[in-house]
Amino acid sequence: MQSTGDNVIVSFYCKDPHSTGTADCPTFYRTDRASWIVQGDRQGKHIEAQLTGLKPTETFVEIPDRLVDRLVLTYVKEHYGVDLSGTARRTAQQVASLPQA
Repeated sequence: MQSTGDNVIVSFYCKDPHSTGTADCPTFYRTDRASWIVQGDRQGKHIEAQLTGLKPTETFVEIPDRLVDRLVLTYVKEHYGVDLSGTARRTAQQVASLPQA
């Protein structure tokens, strides 16, 4: 995403359900320009070296599956009015059998 300056409004969306306290991460934030900000712990040069196309102006954070689950549940409920929180998750075996992107 190209930056259009600092005139963006950021709103808290959801955080890792295993986070403790108010200053803990990782956290998703929604912007007023249809984008997301992800707060998380910095990762090392070893991981950075494995990424492709990372521009000098870009950075990255690692987030756990449980936060992505929280984002999806919250987003689907907010945008589509569907509460998926009671649905069963796929087992590790089911996930392993899915085609890889």
